[in-house]
Amino acid sequence: MGFTHWPHVMPMEPGGCIDFQTESSTRHCLVTYRPDKNHSTLRSVLMEMSYKLDDAGEPICSCHSVQTFRGGPTCKLLTKSAIFQNPENDGSILVCTGDEVSNSALLWDAGSGSLLQELQANQPVLDICPFQVNHNSYLATLTEKMVHIHRWE
Repeated sequence: MGFTHWPHVMPMEPGGCIDFQTESSTRHCLVTYRPDKNHSTLRSVLMEMSYKLDDAGEPICSCHSVQTFRGGPTCKLLTKSAIFQNPENDGSILVCTGDEVSNSALLWDAGSGSLLQELQANQPVLDICPFQVNHNSYLATLTEKMVHIHRWE
């Protein structure tokens, strides 16, 4: 085949990881963890990935934490989060996470850590998907019974 995949172990916390998402153009990833005995809330940790060459000239990948976004105290379902570029094309990154307690999706500014908006879903949000159609930006949230489409304005 002419190529080889090499495993790179990223420094993640042990146990409780329910989701891993990436934003490829900025080399950021988002790792979501369930609440546990050390953390009382759901956490989505934004990490910046990087690499350097070892002594043999082989790349070694690593990452470091940039921001932590907190949700509610429960996480019974597997909820997928999303990390994506701001549709306003200003170079900023947005994070959207589900929150079972409020039955909503929380939209965050990744740079400042500020909560921008709470998107009500009336049920736990299972998946989040940003997309574009006809030069308009949307954010879809999936519950067990419905897909909610939010248009970026």
